[in-house]
Amino acid sequence: MKKNLEKISNYIFYIGVLVAGYGLYKSFISTRGLPPGACPIEDNRPKLYLAIGLLLVSYIMSFINDRQIKKNKNKNI
Repeated sequence: MKKNLEKISNYIFYIGVLVAGYGLYKSFISTRGLPPGACPIEDNRPKLYLAIGLLLVSYIMSFINDRQIKKNKNKNI
């Protein structure tokens, strides 16, 4: 279970990084066609929120995994 949780956390992290990169890329590309002062983030806000959510879930899962590992080590001692 420990290794599965760690793998899932890593996969969620990688997906979060990819979604964030895609959202930032789309923001960069859409900035070229906008007049000065316009905000390109408005159209890409859901992608960035999704990326932030995935990265937070991955971060929380890594803490849960670490806590389970420490708990199992203490049981073995």
